[in-house]
Parts: sequence; structure tokens; C-alpha cells
Amino acid sequence: MISLMFMMFSNAAGDDFPHFMRRGIHNLFSTGPLITFAAGGTVAAGASFLENNEGYRGFMGDGFLEDCSKGCDVAFGLPLLACTSILWAGSAASGSENTEETGQILTEGLLITYGITGILKLGTGRERPDGSNSRSFPSGHSAGTACSAFIIWDRYGPEAGIPAVVIAGFTALSRITLRKHYPSDVIAGVAIGIAAGLAVTKAHNEDNPDDPGLQPALMVHWSTSNGFGVYF
Repeated sequence: MISLMFMMFSNAAGDDFPHFMRRGIHNLFSTGPLITFAAGGTVAAGASFLENNEGYRGFMGDGFLEDCSKGCDVAFGLPLLACTSILWAGSAASGSENTEETGQILTEGLLITYGITGILKLGTGRERPDGSNSRSFPSGHSAGTACSAFIIWDRYGPEAGIPAVVIAGFTALSRITLRKHYPSDVIAGVAIGIAAGLAVTKAHNEDNPDDPGLQPALMVHWSTSNGFGVYF
């Protein structure tokens, strides 16, 4: 399904889309994403030794929060990718260049995110806490919302980024409380999403250094002359 959507977007967007996708995938092997992968993998591995094999059903309680968790379950899987592609196409049709670019970056980031999570789900075959299937590791919902939150923060700053981070954080917790994922699944998913967000925003920022729609975000940098640094 991801491959089919990739081909559809490529045909619709012309040469720019596959160019930036290649750049985004290439950037996954740059310093920032690699550090994010390493940190997320390390924390997820540690969490896997401590977590309850039965899962953590209901720690948010019943009522409103449970309803919100179920809403996240419906909205923030592959439907999130459909929404970003609609945003991209709709803003392109209306001539809103900044929003069009945001939709494109979100779509690219989610394609990479869901591609990685899909491969890992098939490769690991971990059973979900609720026993529904063997696609528990990593959490695609957590990955997708984390990727989206990172990109929104990069594009529009904390005014839009903070609400996006709150939604991503709640979604990650909701995956545990619904017994769809273990904490280690969620941690790994968040790391994948942030790494993909770093990769695609770097690809676009390098080509559009003076774009006023691009806002500073957390970036990790290393060079032989200046050493290691974290920038906001």
C-alpha cells in the first residue's frame, strides 16, 4: 500500500517529489537521525526488559480519555497520511505555496516513517498485548504523530508545534492504554518519527534556506572543526 501511494504521489507531483524523497532517505543516515535512532533503540531495548507482558490496559481510566484514545486509534494511522496528501493537493490547487510545501514535507515524512515501521513490523512479528495480531513493534501511530509534530514545529514554531507535540504524546500513551502496544513499541516509534522528520526537513531546508515559513527546531550537529552541538 505504501509503495502504491508513493507511485501516485510521484506521478502527481512531478520531479520535485522523488528528488526530495531520495534526499530525505539519504538524510536518515546523517548525524541527527542516526543519534535519534540510537537513543530510541537503546531506551526501547531497556524498556522491553521492564515492561509487563500483559500490557497496561486502562491506566488512563474510563470515560473521556478512553474515548479520545479510541479516536486517536482511528485517526492517526494511515488516515493521517491520507490527510496530509489531501492538504498537499488542496493547497497546490488553491495556490497556497507555504501550505503546499508543508503538506509535501508531511507526506514525505510519513511515507518514510510508515515504510520503516512497516518493514520492522513484518521483520519482528511481535504480538500485540491484546493478541489481535503480530504487528506490535514499533508503533506506527506513535511514529506518524511524532514525525508530524516535529515537522509542524519546524515549519511554524512552538505556537503550532506545542499542540502537535501534546497530541503526539497523548497518542503514544493511548496506544499503551488500549493495549495495542508495549512501551518499548511506542518509544521506538517516536524515535523513528523524529528521525524521519529530521531527515525530510533537512532536505527541504537545504534547498530553501531563506523560506520564511521554515522555523528553527531542535537540531543535532557534528563536525570535525566545531565538534558536537545541539541547536534550537
